[in-house]
Amino acid sequence: MKNKKTIIDSRPKIKIQIDNKTTITVRTMEAYKSWKEKYPDALIVE
Repeated sequence: MKNKKTIIDSRPKIKIQIDNKTTITVRTMEAYKSWKEKYPDALIVE
């Protein structure tokens, strides 16, 4: 019987709060910059 290997993702996670209800997670600062263009009030939350 095979065991499933656990995949560990060591990339950084950046949480962005777009508005009061919406929080998203991105992996790169370039992605954050593209969200910031669409939503100027977006903040980095940790």
